[in-house]
Amino acid sequence: MERRKKGFTFAVLGISLFVISLMLLLQIPDLYLGSLLTMFIAVVFIGLGGAIAKGYDIKLESTTEECYFCNGLGKIKAIDGSEICPRCGGTGKALPEDSA
Repeated sequence: MERRKKGFTFAVLGISLFVISLMLLLQIPDLYLGSLLTMFIAVVFIGLGGAIAKGYDIKLESTTEECYFCNGLGKIKAIDGSEICPRCGGTGKALPEDSA
């Protein structure tokens, strides 16, 4: 619920910033470019707030599953001790194509 409230706040802030910029700042000739920049920032806030409120930003986070070859250790047993895992390169994290 906290994320929805934060996203809704971003969207409302963006809408109000857009309206203020459109109605007040755009009318002043010296602030024309600043008004357009403010409107762009407001549209970004609206989009960001909508994405956070709907939960689309959670889907963008990458998974941090363990590598199946070394079980997340980053090293494998070899004849003469241990070696770096050839699948994950020693990170212990699964590659994106392994997560699918």
